[in-house]
Amino acid sequence: MTHGKAQPAYATLAEDLRQRIAAGEYPPGGMIPSETALMQSYGVARGTVRQALAELEREGLVVSQMGRGRRVQGQAAEDAKPATRYEDVANQLRAAIKAGEFPTDARLPGEPVLAERFGTARITVRKALEVLQQEGLIVVVPSKGRFVATSSPPSNTNRES
Repeated sequence: MTHGKAQPAYATLAEDLRQRIAAGEYPPGGMIPSETALMQSYGVARGTVRQALAELEREGLVVSQMGRGRRVQGQAAEDAKPATRYEDVANQLRAAIKAGEFPTDARLPGEPVLAERFGTARITVRKALEVLQQEGLIVVVPSKGRFVATSSPPSNTNRES
């Protein structure tokens, strides 16, 4: 039987993405292009893109991150370029904190000031700050702002973070 039906568009797209992941074009820890970008690049419908990405997720090649997109499974290399703008901003803020630009217990500038400094949107800055907060590098004090964390948790809290 040489007259078999061609494979579905989603399977072709999934195979192409698999090959790009294997070739390192989308490295471990890196982001897969958005559904919209894939639709435009491949000239296919959103449903086709979603089926292809769902297949890659089932295979464990990519993982979906709510509100952020899909990331190639695995740990990013130490010297890897940040996959997203907010990760880049988080890296720059982390470096500024480690360099002493923002000493321990110092209040960080507000989102509008940081957005201006990094030439990005406030939501990007907010996501970057969330990353640093999850790492324990900064803390949020309600009605006061964000501060560089001390090396040990404050003594007036009795809950673990």
